[in-house]
Amino acid sequence: MASPGKNPELIAAADEFAAAVKEFDGNPAEQMRLLKQADKLRFLLESPMDPIMKQWEVSSLIAAMHLLVESGTLEKIPVQSSITSKELATLVGIDESAIGLTTLSSKSLFADNLPNIARAFRLAVMHGIGVEAEPNVFAHNLKSQMYLRGGAVEFFRICVDQMRAFIQLPEYFKTHTHDDLYDLTKSPYAYSLGLEGLTYYEAISHDPERLRMFNMTMMQMEQSIPILGMFPFASLKEEVEAEPERPFVVDIGGGRGQCLIAIQQEAPNGFGSKLILQDRPDVIGSLTPEDIPNIETMSYDFFTSQPVKNAHVYLLRRILHDFYEPVCVKILKNIADAMGPKSRLVVADMILPEKTEVGAELIPYWMDFSMMMLNGKEKSRKEFEEILDESGFEIVKVWKYSFGTQAQIECRLKAA
Repeated sequence: MASPGKNPELIAAADEFAAAVKEFDGNPAEQMRLLKQADKLRFLLESPMDPIMKQWEVSSLIAAMHLLVESGTLEKIPVQSSITSKELATLVGIDESAIGLTTLSSKSLFADNLPNIARAFRLAVMHGIGVEAEPNVFAHNLKSQMYLRGGAVEFFRICVDQMRAFIQLPEYFKTHTHDDLYDLTKSPYAYSLGLEGLTYYEAISHDPERLRMFNMTMMQMEQSIPILGMFPFASLKEEVEAEPERPFVVDIGGGRGQCLIAIQQEAPNGFGSKLILQDRPDVIGSLTPEDIPNIETMSYDFFTSQPVKNAHVYLLRRILHDFYEPVCVKILKNIADAMGPKSRLVVADMILPEKTEVGAELIPYWMDFSMMMLNGKEKSRKEFEEILDESGFEIVKVWKYSFGTQAQIECRLKAA
């Protein structure tokens, strides 16, 4: 590799990073940009062999954290003090040198014979997760506490669960046709569980513990994905008040109503018009009026005709990324058939960049790859334009968030 003095691109990237660090004030958008710059610096410094070593390093860390989580070890470490590996082994109820998956659920997702506590925790510590206060004496820090119940641990667990499908992808593609990826009952995820014939969500629901992990993960992810700050719902006040008989927002597949609750910050009580939450019967049935103030509920399958006609806004948030283009068109056409001439469709999703750059934001790319496991796909602007056009829509404006790839695409029916 060339020395730093002979690598102007590396020097420029380092200077840019150093200048940004000096100005950093903790702003989340700037933090994301700094992390991207740090990644770019690493990529510029790496030898051709380094990515392979890094992948092995990351896979080892995942295995170590999986052991520490599923054995219950992390739950036994005091939050405010430290504990020895021998004490940990006693509390977990198994031998210090060989822990099995025995404490969190009766149905373990992995084999019982796993490495020892100290080895796993040391690997975590060298990645900044937890602290080894003295030899074989361990303590929590803020990062390791994220793996405790109530933190982001369910997101981690569902990611590990999905790795089975990742590993089996080569075999899946050997044994399936291209069209199978478009069949909702032949997802790589269902295949990896031996549950082909079920959709992804049916496969998830097949195991109560897996379903619980999934639901917790969705709730955690929702907290990090912006709702406001893109399409200006407040700007529709005059229009909605002029025609209050038309529903204001129909949130299709809206989960527990988090979007409609947030929208009321800009549009109190929907400006006097209806806010309608649509989702599967089991989701709607789990809600109480106290959970969703000022919101009407409706059980609805978005593969069927849309029953609410001529609303001001139809909102489709984080739905289309679950499916490939042909399925998206079916969903969109059901909405188009219900819309009036002044209705709007707002599609809220990530928009993949048209060209991939070194050091770009990672989230849309790993998310896109993950969606392939359940017959889904993140999409570029061009791909959104194509499916919207085929479904009878034209794009009015793409409202982008202040950072990242989240956006809300405002659409209307194409002129006759």
